[in-house]
Amino acid sequence: MNQINIQYYKTRIGELILGSFDGRLCLLDYRYRRMRATVDNRIKKGLRADFIEKNDDVLSKARVQLDEYLNGDRTSFDIPVLMVGTDFQKSVWEALMKIPYGKTASYLDIAKFINKKKAVRAVASANGANSISLIIPCHRIIGSNGELVGYGGGISVKKRLLKLEQNGK
Repeated sequence: MNQINIQYYKTRIGELILGSFDGRLCLLDYRYRRMRATVDNRIKKGLRADFIEKNDDVLSKARVQLDEYLNGDRTSFDIPVLMVGTDFQKSVWEALMKIPYGKTASYLDIAKFINKKKAVRAVASANGANSISLIIPCHRIIGSNGELVGYGGGISVKKRLLKLEQNGK
């Protein structure tokens, strides 16, 4: 059986779970989010692997870059990621990665960007299934009316992240 190295990491935005597989980050998510089991099972099944609590270079680098980001000293990440999902989900996640630091977009913007403007609900669902939080910046998605919409880490964390990105520290 393959293994996904995981570590739990407490930060100012909550406790995170980080996971790496084959030298790439496949998991950076809120440890206690509602969809935790669903997300973990998709990754384990997709990689035919089990979670093992073990540190490695990718996880160490991820923790350093996370701290830099949360301190307002980093605006982008340079950790290799491994997206585990359907082709549609991956297209949404790749589009999310194109939203610049400090900017926001709506589900409709993303749907148009991937040339599926009628798939707004599917885009919302793929956004919610994102397992590499912050690096794939699903927190930058807001409602078409400007409202803050759901977030795995909770709306208050989403608000803090957007504020951090708009004001620097």
